[in-house]
Amino acid sequence: MKKIIWAFLFLSNVLLAQQDSTKASAKKIILIPYAPMMYFSDADQDISRFSKLSEQRVRHVIRTKTESHVYHKLLSSFDVVSLVNATSLNGEEDLKKIYAATQYYVSTAIQSKKRFGSGLFKKKDKKQQIYTSDSSTMVAEIASPPLLTELAKKHQADYFVYITQFEINTSNKNSIEWLKQDYKRTYILHYNVWGVDGKLLLAETITIEASGENTISDIETKYLALFGEKLKEILVTSLPK
Repeated sequence: MKKIIWAFLFLSNVLLAQQDSTKASAKKIILIPYAPMMYFSDADQDISRFSKLSEQRVRHVIRTKTESHVYHKLLSSFDVVSLVNATSLNGEEDLKKIYAATQYYVSTAIQSKKRFGSGLFKKKDKKQQIYTSDSSTMVAEIASPPLLTELAKKHQADYFVYITQFEINTSNKNSIEWLKQDYKRTYILHYNVWGVDGKLLLAETITIEASGENTISDIETKYLALFGEKLKEILVTSLPK
């Protein structure tokens, strides 16, 4: 019996050491959620009514849940700092500094022949529910090299993943479709990946073609969680090992 117990303890220590080693070698990401002003939706009134929440609360929940799903999905493959939750490291203050130093522009304004899309999940047919695009992406540049250096050193980070904008757009909604709950929506997440040297590595949108759900719980389960999964797949495939 003692031999079995010792063997179990030995294997447990080996597994823990392997996990620690993998974590130590993982690239470290600072995750930046979109600023509240970068949320655009024509669905808040409906979601508010069906979810029995104020519109302000709806906007807050969508922002925090989106960030949370992205954070937890990325955490399975990267070392991730969530500035929303990094209270011991004054993450909230860092977030304020980032927003204050951010300059926004659409990707079409970039004077470069380089494409900043990952090339994954490109739309191939009209029935495709989830797809990416590198055109008309909102770019959020942290126009302060000293701030980038400071944050990268403080958090020992390799990349900044910036969720720059979030959209909910309702289409084909008229009175008949409203009564039948038969209209469609699209959820669009804009994101950038920046190196600690201030170079833009990725900039694209992830679009989810959705149905007309109007409760926060359904929207989170069916769509917000998907953004985390797809963004993880993109970064695992696209970022240098």
